[in-house]
Amino acid sequence: MNKYLTLILVAAVMISCSKPSDTIEQRTFTVSLDTVQVDSKGEILFLNYFLNISTLDPSQKFLYNMNMMKTVLEKINLETLSLDTLIQLEREGPNGIGSPSKIIALENGGFVFSNNYTLRYMDANRQVTKQTTLTRESYITDLIPSGKSLSVQSNGISNDGRYLAGLYETSEMSDKPEGIVWFDLERETGKLIQTQALDFIRENNLTLELDGEIRGGFSTAVFFEPSKDKILFSPTSKNMLMIYDLTTDSLITKKYDSKLTSNEQKPGEAKTITDLNEFDKLREEIIKKVTFGPWELDNKTGYRWRFSKELDRMIGEDSLVFKTVLTAIDPNFEPLGEVQLPAEFEFPNNFRMHDGMIYTFLNMNDELAFIRIKPSFTNE
Repeated sequence: MNKYLTLILVAAVMISCSKPSDTIEQRTFTVSLDTVQVDSKGEILFLNYFLNISTLDPSQKFLYNMNMMKTVLEKINLETLSLDTLIQLEREGPNGIGSPSKIIALENGGFVFSNNYTLRYMDANRQVTKQTTLTRESYITDLIPSGKSLSVQSNGISNDGRYLAGLYETSEMSDKPEGIVWFDLERETGKLIQTQALDFIRENNLTLELDGEIRGGFSTAVFFEPSKDKILFSPTSKNMLMIYDLTTDSLITKKYDSKLTSNEQKPGEAKTITDLNEFDKLREEIIKKVTFGPWELDNKTGYRWRFSKELDRMIGEDSLVFKTVLTAIDPNFEPLGEVQLPAEFEFPNNFRMHDGMIYTFLNMNDELAFIRIKPSFTNE
């Protein structure tokens, strides 16, 4: 089943705050969308989590989706759009993977399974060879100041499983983050980076307090992409990308200017709410504001892609219609452009890159399918 739609995109004006006098380049490209279904070979694939616990292999040819009910990795061939194999794993025991929230496929055929607290490294023979519990490793706990911890919501692991970076902060949701921490998990070394560059992420923070206890919250998240010499990170509340150079101890901030959405969530005040209905109401208001997803790298082109969304209009009193925008930047983090996608296209929880195309999850009558977005540049 295929459905095609072609759109024309004119690059938006995007400016790096570090170079306010840069010449603005405008480019035109098209994107075509189609829908394709995966041949499951008679198996029932796990679609409950919308592929949120899945990963691409380093070649971006295979997708590994975790069936959390059966502890099975479903290996999908994106070139043939078919199930390749099912890999049975163990949840408990010496080779158990626990209950991961993130998976990384390694060059050597192994995997990393993370639940934000413990990383389990598995080799190609399905043997767990290393386990790193972040709160127990002395090179981690000795570096982070007493009373602070690595943010569960705002951290990231490199695609080779070696580097980890994220915010370090107190347990109080209203407190501003202390800074950024970076670790080389192989050499067991790290670096603490004190910065106020992300203080703004608490501006619209909501904390739910019931019966004198913190029961939940809602705040800006930060996506991290660490490597040997750099840390890339971007928030959900602003149209930007920040690049910290570990070698030179310097921070570059790229602020982009969209013509299709707001460029940031309007700053407000952090609030502690003691009524659940009021909390839900305020949270719904924040959800209507512009939200920026993570930047994902396409290995084929070196471009990075990102989805964003913002309330477009309301139908009646409670039916919300959002606009979804796709944005691209080049390997130097300079803008390539943006396009507003069709109204029926929904902001994806995640997406994957393959052969220069963007794959977003679709449940088609309980079968795995993808909406593919293929960009085509006029100078290619």
